[in-house]
Amino acid sequence: MPKTYEYSFGSVRAREKYLFTNADIEAMLSFNSIKELKAFLRDKGYGEGETVDEIIRSNRLETFEYLKSIVPDISVFDVFLFPNDAHNIKSVIKGLLSGSEYKNLCLTPNTIDFSAIETAVKENNYSLLPEGFSDSAEKAYETLAHTTDARKADAYIDKACMKMQLEKAKQTKNEFLIDYVSTEIFYRNVKVALRACKTGADEEYCFDALFDGIDAFDVKKVVSVLKDGIEALKDYFSSVKAYSCPEAMEKFSSSPSEFEKFTENLLMKKAKKACKKSGSGPEAALGFYIARLGEEKAIHIISVGIETNADKLLTRERLREIYA
Repeated sequence: MPKTYEYSFGSVRAREKYLFTNADIEAMLSFNSIKELKAFLRDKGYGEGETVDEIIRSNRLETFEYLKSIVPDISVFDVFLFPNDAHNIKSVIKGLLSGSEYKNLCLTPNTIDFSAIETAVKENNYSLLPEGFSDSAEKAYETLAHTTDARKADAYIDKACMKMQLEKAKQTKNEFLIDYVSTEIFYRNVKVALRACKTGADEEYCFDALFDGIDAFDVKKVVSVLKDGIEALKDYFSSVKAYSCPEAMEKFSSSPSEFEKFTENLLMKKAKKACKKSGSGPEAALGFYIARLGEEKAIHIISVGIETNADKLLTRERLREIYA
């Protein structure tokens, strides 16, 4: 049977009943040991593995293989995979330069074969990488090799990743995906700017790290305001009406963790609104993948809470909105 979005829509709707519910989250919150959490995940058929991370990885790969089997154009998911590619490139460069282990740090699924990244870095042949990453990877390597400035090296690759994500989203011509990716990149830029302001980063770093492809994010203006300190920067972002930024900055003033939670919930709300009732196009499949990513976040927060013996109320407060 040829793969069509009509078929994928029906298949995904049938699978959505296996997504986590609020009752599942409450059940996981009640556990006092990682053993209980792992048993629950296995009983739910979530994944296999000896550790929570292995179980999560198992589910992520199974989910992606499932989507590949039903979606006519799996490349619409590249916007979610490019950050894994960026992470892998950074890991290989740092590992080879420091002589430390890096292969176990590989994130999947991805669009660039891990061995291709190794070959490109070892042979100093960055043309083996996709065009979007080739120049940034070479700059990152040279920066680390000659200055050991890991933050600047990372900035080159992260900025290239944002550009590739936005370009791919626009190529799909899917309004939801363009809005989702634009929102995510906007707030990645905001976080970079806030962090740069707090650490006193120089102007050169800011221009290297901030991506100028989002209309609502004026890089030149942000860099000029950034010099005046964190309060001035917060006031400026509070005046930017796009992407609910004033409300986000209220959360940031409360606490950085509340800000992080707000931005992630904003993205999940966009996915739920656009994807849960969609009857055509890739939205249903995209929503399912985003739902699984949200579940990973919930499991991670709960497992950390268990391992650190954190107050359960505090763990609950850290949880993000889920898709179901």
